[in-house]
Amino acid sequence: MVAPPLKDMVDRTVVEDLAARFSAVEPAFDATSFVSDVMDVLSDLELKPRIEAIARHIAACLSDDYRSALATVVAVARVEPPVGGFAAWPLCTFVEVFGVDDPEVSLPAMEQLTKRASCEFAIRPFLRDHRERAFAQLVEFTENDSADVRRLASEGTRPRLPWGMRVARLIEDPQPGLELLERLRRDPSETVRRSVANHLNDVAKDHPEVVVAMLRRWSAEAPSIDPKMISHALRSLVKRGHPGALDVLGFASDASVDVVFAVTPNVVDLGDHIELTADLRSTAAIDQRLVIDFLIHHLNASGGTSPKVFKWTTIDLGSGETVTLRKRRQIENMSTRTYYEGTHRVELQVAGSVIADAAFEVVV
Repeated sequence: MVAPPLKDMVDRTVVEDLAARFSAVEPAFDATSFVSDVMDVLSDLELKPRIEAIARHIAACLSDDYRSALATVVAVARVEPPVGGFAAWPLCTFVEVFGVDDPEVSLPAMEQLTKRASCEFAIRPFLRDHRERAFAQLVEFTENDSADVRRLASEGTRPRLPWGMRVARLIEDPQPGLELLERLRRDPSETVRRSVANHLNDVAKDHPEVVVAMLRRWSAEAPSIDPKMISHALRSLVKRGHPGALDVLGFASDASVDVVFAVTPNVVDLGDHIELTADLRSTAAIDQRLVIDFLIHHLNASGGTSPKVFKWTTIDLGSGETVTLRKRRQIENMSTRTYYEGTHRVELQVAGSVIADAAFEVVV
């Protein structure tokens, strides 16, 4: 069963919930017109445009004075029971759209708003236009009692935040963001630590050596840093076989093995499975801790190929030891990938290097 699109979750129920909450805080708020006006435009819009449309209609029903309107928005965010889900997102977008010219009140307001829905998108234009002021605020947020507020310091400054406004300086100079992560590296919240890892994974795409050096230093600290966080931060570099990333995680960066690799069946119908088999025999005099991945070179509509790395497993292989690995994978179309008829090459990657390959035919 296919899940409904996310945009459908931003519906009349969300709009009416917001109307009721604003009316309770601001008696002059015209709830009837708000609901009617929003519903007139909502059906033609995708997810983020729906959120922005709601934010703009909220503004139209509030004071023309931004600071007065912001006070009402923050009051709605503070009322119990808390607003949540898609109803909370437009409160953050209100600040994103209307508050950039007034960072002195907009940035502190995010402390309350991000507890209801993350302000990770809302803070992006402030990082672009008011960089020093925004980072000063985020330094304060790293010491906040709320994990949601602390997470904003990491997530909002991700260089390549999914769905987020591109801020070129965050990619070109990751250092201010890394200084925030130094403050959060031992955060008690796993959610915050995961955001730290995702931020570092972003940075690693453009500055891999900076991330490896930072995590090597963190790994040597006592008490030890969360190993799951470090592993998650290095995931893209590990897939690329970066020697420094493998070394930080204790993996060999140069495997000494003999291998027999096969993919069966040779021809597969769309919807069926292939099985990968790898027989590995250590030729090293010492034990090896190995990362095992595989790449499928998917055919595209133009006849070219695009490789995709998939995680397989990690193993500890003793000197002279032999192991057989098996992996089944269904060959099916997905929202992010379409299989085309023809030959698909599969490569076995061990310790970051491709050491064997095979192929299968897809019949559509």
